[in-house]
Amino acid sequence: MLRLIITLTFSLGLINACALSPQVVDIYPQVKVSGPAYGQGRQVDVQVVDKRDSQILGSRGGVYDSSSTITINNNLQSAVLATAQDGLKQLGFNGNSGAQPATMVITINQLTYDTKQKNLLYYVDLEASISVTTTIAGNKHTGNYKTQGNHQFGQAPDAAKNASILNKLISDTIDRALSDNNLAKFILNN
Repeated sequence: MLRLIITLTFSLGLINACALSPQVVDIYPQVKVSGPAYGQGRQVDVQVVDKRDSQILGSRGGVYDSSSTITINNNLQSAVLATAQDGLKQLGFNGNSGAQPATMVITINQLTYDTKQKNLLYYVDLEASISVTTTIAGNKHTGNYKTQGNHQFGQAPDAAKNASILNKLISDTIDRALSDNNLAKFILNN
């Protein structure tokens, strides 16, 4: 009986490892920005640039690694823009001040998903990298922000789980950028 259970467990593990279907995920990050509301009513125009080469984030692994991709379904630039605008509103940017308006360009440099399987466990490594350049009256401030995530699963994560961990990664990266004390000082001093 024990031999049968071990054989079935091993067989199921092999079936899981053999072929994984491609996944498409929706990205809708959310932020709850911490720190003081340094916007003080200033107007800010936000733009998002996606410098990644592809909508494909990486592979889910398995025997057919190159075809078991994970891809973004929606427009990442629009999702990041909406999230950044929401975060800036939380920080007091609303256009009600006479202060010099600011321009903020968020550049998405990298968003990756990498899976390795070892001993019937799936290890998922994520990385997001953005840069934020803020300009006020010709003065510029640029900050670079990178967030990494490492997750372990007993089986390959489904699309909902992958969307959840990717949204958290992107949310954390945007939150770190908007909560940056150096950015706050730059805006308050210009």
